[in-house]
Amino acid sequence: MPELYQQIADDLATARRTRIPIPHIRHRLPERDLDAAYAISEINTHRREVEEGRVRVGRKVGLTNPKVQEWAGVKEPDYGIVLDDMVFTDGVVRPQTAYIKPKIEAEIAFVLGEDLLSSDLDAVVGAIDYVTPAIELVDCRYLDYKMGIVDTIADNAACAGLVTGAVRVPYGELDLREVEMVLYRGDEEVTRGVGRNVMTDPVNAIRWLAETSIRIGKPLRAGEILLSGSIGLIVWWDPDVPYTASYTGGLGTVTATLDSTGATA
Repeated sequence: MPELYQQIADDLATARRTRIPIPHIRHRLPERDLDAAYAISEINTHRREVEEGRVRVGRKVGLTNPKVQEWAGVKEPDYGIVLDDMVFTDGVVRPQTAYIKPKIEAEIAFVLGEDLLSSDLDAVVGAIDYVTPAIELVDCRYLDYKMGIVDTIADNAACAGLVTGAVRVPYGELDLREVEMVLYRGDEEVTRGVGRNVMTDPVNAIRWLAETSIRIGKPLRAGEILLSGSIGLIVWWDPDVPYTASYTGGLGTVTATLDSTGATA
């Protein structure tokens, strides 16, 4: 199996580098072998650490919104790794040539102030420093988005980066369940949602991630930025028009633009 894992990881890495998509890989593995999928994703994360000198700075939880689960055809969350070259600031303009099938989703990001060695809710809450508005940049190395959960996990949970807003709110000052979000494509509303769409409370996504990370021996660490999952729907990221997520509760906004004229990233 390790040889097969390496082969699949190589295929995904080549797709990422060349921007040439590949067929789904779930048929090359035992049905719903999530451990295999995470092992494949880890091979490519480690590859980028070694070959490119990249550093792990966070993680993302995906498939936390029932509507997104329905869209993806799955019934459980997944997670991916965020490396240092995947984090961008509000107003970023990214080249379209850096992606294959870019999509975008609006979330709430959590930043840890302490290592998280327990998934007990009190421990999770105590370890969170602040929350900030965020956009996840989604991409798919496959021929289409008709992925099973094994495909998604092996492809780093379809995470291609994140954009953080300027506002930082200490955790506990907002009821994140009631935070409303509207995502605009230019002046056009494309999706909206409320914080409780994410596992009834976005902090539950962080608790799930803490539990999963401890179980695999890689607990969450101080300073990590953690994406909690999409509040609204995932939408296509069209080029040459700003996408802005606007939040209530004083979280402000966060904007990202895809540039069709940019040089290859």
